[in-house]
Amino acid sequence: MPEEKKTSSENDKLMGILAYLGVLVVVPLFAGGNSKFIKYHANQGLVLFIAMVLTNILWVVPFLGWMAAPAVGFLLLVLAIMGIINVVNNEMKPLPIIGGIKLIK
Repeated sequence: MPEEKKTSSENDKLMGILAYLGVLVVVPLFAGGNSKFIKYHANQGLVLFIAMVLTNILWVVPFLGWMAAPAVGFLLLVLAIMGIINVVNNEMKPLPIIGGIKLIK
């Protein structure tokens, strides 16, 4: 998806930021209304949250999981920070790696 920039309200920005804070993604999912901006960031936040849950499951795998999980967790943290920066800048820019995954229409 090409980068899209629009003006969003303070409520949209708050909901967009919440989308990248782990389980708080449920707030914009259910309270976001029909805002395209909120839905876009809620989708990316939901994908990140699912990846975080899968990363925590990875910890169970001896040796390989113990080495991979911290690296993947750090990558997900960086992606979440990038997403928050996009929200603050009123951008609907896809995140690297996960930006093409659509769970919310």
